[in-house]
Amino acid sequence: MTAGMGAGNGRTVMMFAGQGAQYYQMGRELFGADPVFRAAMLRCDQAAGPIEGRSITEIIYGRPMAESESFDRQMETAPALLAVGWSLAQVLFARGIQPELLLGYSLGETIAATVAGVLPLEDAFALLFENARIIEAMLPPAAMLAVLEGAARVAALPAVRKAGAEVAAENSDRHCVLTLPRAALPALRAALEAEGLIVALVPVRHGFHSSLLAPAESALQAAASRRAFAPPRYRLVSCATTEILPGLTAAHLWQVARGPILFAETLRKLVAEGTPLRFVEAGPTGTLATFTRQVLGPKTLALPAINQFGQDLRSLEILEERFG
Repeated sequence: MTAGMGAGNGRTVMMFAGQGAQYYQMGRELFGADPVFRAAMLRCDQAAGPIEGRSITEIIYGRPMAESESFDRQMETAPALLAVGWSLAQVLFARGIQPELLLGYSLGETIAATVAGVLPLEDAFALLFENARIIEAMLPPAAMLAVLEGAARVAALPAVRKAGAEVAAENSDRHCVLTLPRAALPALRAALEAEGLIVALVPVRHGFHSSLLAPAESALQAAASRRAFAPPRYRLVSCATTEILPGLTAAHLWQVARGPILFAETLRKLVAEGTPLRFVEAGPTGTLATFTRQVLGPKTLALPAINQFGQDLRSLEILEERFG
């Protein structure tokens, strides 16, 4: 498979979500009705092997969506998101949607790199499992809090500084994410809500994109350095650097995990090149597509492959109509 222009006008950017996007039953309709998606997910089961006695598909489809608030353990969520993102990419390829650029958001950078052939599927899962074991063994519990407000205003609030919270992601002028120690969460959440801000807890257990990750730096870089990274078959766009990546390295993967996600800035730099862009999200929620329209304007063509409302086939039909 080689990189190419998507059908129609403009470059196609395929986006891959990170942790927090997961929920039980994601892609259920496709798993039952789309042979490409089903075959890809079963291929991921094979490549990953059992996770503490269960396959990835058993983890995702074995519990009702209503229980998704408890779906936050790194050992399960990271491989589940890789499986769904990689499988959605295969569905989009099969339907003639060929991207020129792959853009990853946090863990999505590893998913994008795997889709681009930088890592074999088996190696990508092995790396995620090793990372999960390191993180669960070395890091204390932490929290990540999404806030419907721009990062500058949120970071300036005294309660944020008092909590020791750090800006983990700048997604648009109306959305950011904070990382903070778990013990500081109740007070900060109450303070932000008292300011009239809408907040939501991100379903993760550890402090990504912050200094709270520092104790695991050496172990995480060592785990990544044992992998052989091939040249990407698609151009990779990093939300950690806002640049096109020449390739993947252990140092870059650490930067992705430790540094802030600069999603809004990355989009603005891409459109500054002048070539028309259109965006498709190969992830389970459509949140990145929503952020993209917030950043670049409501007329931007940015659509999800699926979302959490269960109409997977209809979402793909709309996508094919608009991208055809």
